Amino acid sequence: MRSIRSVLNRVHHPAILAAGLVLAAAIPIEMCVYSSQNLLSWSTIRISLLVAVLCAMLGVAPTWTACLLFAISGYALLWLFSPLTTIMIAALTSIAVLSFVRPSLGAASALVAFAALVVSNTQNNLTASNIVGMTVMCLCPLSLGLGLNLLLAQRQATAALRQQLDREHTARHLHDTISNDLAYMILRIDQASHDDLPDDRDQYQRQLDNLRAIAETALDHTHQVIRQLEHDDEADDRNRAVQQDDDGTGKKVKRQQKRLEGIIQTQRQWLTSLGFQGDDILGTFDYPLTDDILDLLEGLINELYANIAKHADPDAWYAVTISFDQQHVIISASDALKNSAAQLGLGSGLERYQTVVESMSGTLAIATDDGNWSVDITIPLLSSDDK
Repeated sequence: MRSIRSVLNRVHHPAILAAGLVLAAAIPIEMCVYSSQNLLSWSTIRISLLVAVLCAMLGVAPTWTACLLFAISGYALLWLFSPLTTIMIAALTSIAVLSFVRPSLGAASALVAFAALVVSNTQNNLTASNIVGMTVMCLCPLSLGLGLNLLLAQRQATAALRQQLDREHTARHLHDTISNDLAYMILRIDQASHDDLPDDRDQYQRQLDNLRAIAETALDHTHQVIRQLEHDDEADDRNRAVQQDDDGTGKKVKRQQKRLEGIIQTQRQWLTSLGFQGDDILGTFDYPLTDDILDLLEGLINELYANIAKHADPDAWYAVTISFDQQHVIISASDALKNSAAQLGLGSGLERYQTVVESMSGTLAIATDDGNWSVDITIPLLSSDDK
C-alpha cells in the first residue's frame, strides 16, 4: 500500500499517465490481432511489450521514460518494420511528451525523427509529398507539446501573480488591523505607566476594560485574517454574487455606511482614551461601493487613525474627513506631530496605500509644514451597477 502511494505521489502529470495507460493497453490488444495472423516476429513482440511498459510509466518519470520510448519505438518502426499502428502512435506521443516537459528535448527528438524518416525512405522514390507528410507527422506532436507547455507556464505565472497579490493584501490587512491594535495597546500601557495609579477602583477597572476591548479587537482581526487565508475564492465569489442579487441597493448602502461609521466610532473612542480631541466627519453616499473600494477604504481609515495615535500631539486638534461624489472618494486628515514622532517613524503603511491608490489612477499626497501633518487622498470609484 505504501509503495502504491509512493508511486502516486510521483505522478506530476495525470493526463500524461492516462494517455500512457491507454497506449499500454492498446498495444497488447493490437499484438493479439496480428499474432493470430502470424504477422509478428518474436523480436517485434518483445519490443512491443517493452514499449507498452514504457507507456505505462510515462506519468511517473516523463522525461527519461519518453526518451527511452522514443528510441525503442523508433527502432521498432525503422529497423523491425513493425506493422503495429500503436507503436507509431507511441513514438509520436513520446515527442509530444518531451516537447511538453522539456521543449529542447522535444525539438531535438522531432528533428531526429524527421532525419530518420528521410534516411529510411531514400531507397524509395522520395517525393515532395512524402517530405511534406513526414514534416507534418513530426511537427504535429511537437506543436501539441509546446502549446501545452506554454499554456501551463501561463497558468503558473497567473497563479504566482495571484498568490503574490494575496500575500500583499494579507500583509496590508495585518498591518492595518492587528499591528495597529497592538500599537494602541502599547500607547495605552505607556500612558498608564506614566500616570499615577487611580484611587478610584471604577476608573482603574475602566482602564482595564479598555485594554481588554483593544485586545479582543486584535483577536477578532486575527480570526478574520485566518478566515481570509482559509477562504475559498470561488465560494467567496458566489457569496458576493448572491449577496448582490438578494439585497436591494438601499439596504446595501445603509449596511456599508453603518460599517464605516462603526470603524470610525471605534477609532474615535480609542483616540479619546489616549487624550486626543478632533473632528471625525463621514459623508453619505447614495450608491453601493464595490467590495474592493470598501476594503481599501476601511484599511485607509484604520491606517490614518493609527498614524494619529502614534505620531500626533494629543494636545493638538486632529481632523479626519471622508466625503463622496459621483466618481471619487475624497479623504483628508491633518494633525500636529509630537516631538517624539521621529522616534516611532511614519512606517510603511501609507507608502503601500499610495502604491495601491496610484495604481487605480488615484492620488495620495502627504505634506508636513512646521510640525503640521496632512494627507489628501482621492480614490476613483464605480458603483456596483457600473462594474
